[in-house]
Amino acid sequence: MNPRFSLSAFPACMAAALGLLAAGAGAQTAPAAAAYPTSPVEIILPYSAGGGVDAMARAFAREAARDTAQQWTVVNREGAGGVVGFTALARAKPDGKVIMFSPASPLTNSPFINANLPFKATEIEPVCQVFENVFAIAVREDSPIRSLTELLARGQANPGAVSYGHAGPASVPHLSMAAIERATKVKFNAIAYRGDGPMMTDIMGGTLDFSVPAISSIGGKKLRVLAVLADKRQPALPDAPSIAELGYPVISPGLNGLYVPAGTSKTVVSQLEGICRKVTASAAFNDSAKGLLQVPRFLPAAQFKARIASTYKTHASLVPDLKLEKN
Repeated sequence: MNPRFSLSAFPACMAAALGLLAAGAGAQTAPAAAAYPTSPVEIILPYSAGGGVDAMARAFAREAARDTAQQWTVVNREGAGGVVGFTALARAKPDGKVIMFSPASPLTNSPFINANLPFKATEIEPVCQVFENVFAIAVREDSPIRSLTELLARGQANPGAVSYGHAGPASVPHLSMAAIERATKVKFNAIAYRGDGPMMTDIMGGTLDFSVPAISSIGGKKLRVLAVLADKRQPALPDAPSIAELGYPVISPGLNGLYVPAGTSKTVVSQLEGICRKVTASAAFNDSAKGLLQVPRFLPAAQFKARIASTYKTHASLVPDLKLEKN
């Protein structure tokens, strides 16, 4: 039996359930299955076009198409911090023709601020991790704010007036800034977007005071990075201090990977995991990731599920204390 997610049962049994990933393999020898995929694949991207995750998904789709000789098409279904896309996946037929490329935030974060999620974690099957999405606090190059210290001072002097954009409710940047606000007793004006794409348009246009984009969304933009939301400096931005070295709390990065609807056959899941492993190791995908300031970090299904479960448990103790408004 394949383990499934149950958010209500997460704290008590999730880690144990994840350990059973391979326990249900049947003893009988089945006929050899056709190589997956045998038809075009639709990849749901639960954020808007133009952001870093969108760019990584399209790079993945290009390489997967080259490897499998099938068409892989990215379809943006943005909204509610990724919840709209996850709901669409949960409703899709479990035949491998519709999959998703996304951070795990709707599984690890959204349950704590959305009292009525339209999908259940048991309806989603994580397949593999592709990369960890690190975020940054950034202002335009012509901004008078030159450091995180200056940004916090401005926020303290003008409570609720200094605006910033994030990728949606309960997203990693949203939680990260809430944790910093709690630690510093500073209140910013948080504005939710349907991904980095439209947010980057507004920060570059001067609508926002600062933004919290994925570092993969920063390339080629005239932005000044004040800090990276990580426990250490990032190779792509060596001059930007990490939030940890500045003494502020660190939230887990975006755990980006592939997902399928629950009920998808073990054969398809296994073959998709193999495609994921091959693509993330390919020179072409790594070159694309490097151009987006990212580094692929593949994890197979069992480890990816364990990582998601661990992050959920961490957020179960952290997020309620942030007192974010529930939808």
